[in-house]
Amino acid sequence: MLDRPTPAPVRCSMEALEATLRRIEGEWEHYQSTRDRDAVYQYLSAVFELVAVWEHEGKAVDFARVILWLRHRSVQNKLEPFAAVIFCTADRQKVDYRTRSKWSRVLRYAAEFKDLDEPLVAYIKRKGGINKCAARFARRLGRGRRTEVTTHRPLDRQLRQRTFL
Repeated sequence: MLDRPTPAPVRCSMEALEATLRRIEGEWEHYQSTRDRDAVYQYLSAVFELVAVWEHEGKAVDFARVILWLRHRSVQNKLEPFAAVIFCTADRQKVDYRTRSKWSRVLRYAAEFKDLDEPLVAYIKRKGGINKCAARFARRLGRGRRTEVTTHRPLDRQLRQRTFL
């Protein structure tokens, strides 16, 4: 294994966070405006990629708190970055707590087990779809299996182990 220095942390201004949230809201709007049943995957992919970058920097929970503050939202339950991004970018009239929780479980499951080379859409479909992935998460990682789920740790390990020629 090659010893490589850890990449420098990415600085992120409030304006950059707002722009990123607007981009993901655009994905939400696209999903809502189309009748394509696979359009939700584009939205979930945008959420997944954003949180993966935050987690790689070790700042996912911190950034989740900031975006909640930016959008004047508060969370009563344990803060989970995927759920926070969904909460801040999707229409609350259309995405209730249960849907947000299900999508968050799907993204946490993918973060834990998906290979870097495989697109999120292909991975979720290969595993049986959104509902099956949420159920797999509950069986393998959730509901008392662990006291705290460590999101993206295998993803970080894969990034560190990957050699770029």
